[in-house]
Amino acid sequence: MEVHRLDWKTMTQTAVEATESSIVPRNGREARPHTLTILAVALVTRLLVLWLAIKHFGYAWLYSRGIELGTLAQSLITGKGLSSPFGGTTGPTALLTPGYPVVIACVFRLFGSFTFASAIVVMVIQLLFSVMTVFVIINVAERLFGAPTANLAGIFWSTSLPLLWMPTIFWETCLSTLILVGMIALALRCERRPTSVDWVVIGSYCGFAALVNPALLPALFAIFGWTTWQTKARLRYSPMLGVLIFLLIFAPWPIRNARVLHAFIPLRSTVGFELWVGNRPGATGFLDESQFPIFNKREFDNYGSKGEVAYMQDKSWLAKNYIAGHPGEFLRLSSVRFIRFWGGAGSKDGLIIFTIHALLTTSLGLIGIWRLVKSHRASVALLFVMPLMLFPLPYYITHAEFRYRLVIDPLLTILAAFVVTDFVQDWHRSVPLARLTAASLLPKCSSWPTSKSEETAASN
Repeated sequence: MEVHRLDWKTMTQTAVEATESSIVPRNGREARPHTLTILAVALVTRLLVLWLAIKHFGYAWLYSRGIELGTLAQSLITGKGLSSPFGGTTGPTALLTPGYPVVIACVFRLFGSFTFASAIVVMVIQLLFSVMTVFVIINVAERLFGAPTANLAGIFWSTSLPLLWMPTIFWETCLSTLILVGMIALALRCERRPTSVDWVVIGSYCGFAALVNPALLPALFAIFGWTTWQTKARLRYSPMLGVLIFLLIFAPWPIRNARVLHAFIPLRSTVGFELWVGNRPGATGFLDESQFPIFNKREFDNYGSKGEVAYMQDKSWLAKNYIAGHPGEFLRLSSVRFIRFWGGAGSKDGLIIFTIHALLTTSLGLIGIWRLVKSHRASVALLFVMPLMLFPLPYYITHAEFRYRLVIDPLLTILAAFVVTDFVQDWHRSVPLARLTAASLLPKCSSWPTSKSEETAASN
């Protein structure tokens, strides 16, 4: 019997050691993210797509959409300020905040307006924003979930086909995407070791972000509030410093609008117009660019004769009247836009790969939030949930193009990568544990005598 006891102890110890060596640690802190390799992949793939876009579509393709951005940049370099977004001489405008038009104006001044050289430079700048986004994704994912999640999230964002085309979009989409996930990174940094300098940086960051894309403000303020709550016991009054810095940076914009346009326009003047485009007779839930003054002569004449403020107010009034008179249609269109936003089908000319990408990240992202809550990491879940809930709200009631969804895609990608790596780690844990359970049963079986001689020896 002693022999069998020694065998049982040896087998059990061996099984335990095998289990400990096989389990993948849940946080993956022993590993390191392959940051440089992933960034190199992101850079090469996007350069390849940029080259293909220029070769097959020509450089003018960049300027075929978002032309208002280019006309405002042209207005800036000719000394007319932000004016005449649809061409002609229609006067000052608040159609866009000045952040990104200033960037494009710098490019136009150095390389010419709407030239081949400017197109290349704009796309390269946006390409760099996109690669920097990959870097921040890796940083945030590694800090919250470990290196395996960081590697998977970085690889996915480096190679997913819909994301490779982002630098060829003549808009601030690449920069807005970087700004939102960058705010998450700043919040995590401040939450870990908060200082007054961190709050100055966050306030400045939010101020400049609002000048690039005011649609980011609800999500940024939510993250700001999360950071305040997480650090309230350590730096009670420093968040107020961040608010003050934000106001100092952003306040000149609505002040300028009040002085030049003689109206209170805190963000952009285009809200009423966008609402009308999405809610009027014949609206389908898709963006209908044929109604924009830059493509529609009747609308352009109407815009020029009334002036921007009166024109936008009229469109807002028409939209509100239509919604009030057709509440069922408004709810139907909003539901359609909601589904299209999260399903990646918000653009008329969208490809099936957009839908596959969106459904994958949306479904896994939701599972990721559920797993965070289930594992008692509700504060981390809240950090992701707030921007995911708040940022899309304007697009549910106007139009839900795929490029708008791309702004929150890094957050969904991180959550999706967390789900996949967490599942793999659970699987690695379950296999050696099953072996351990089987090994623990072996001594009972091996101690049974199999012959009369063994039975006699055992009794002696």
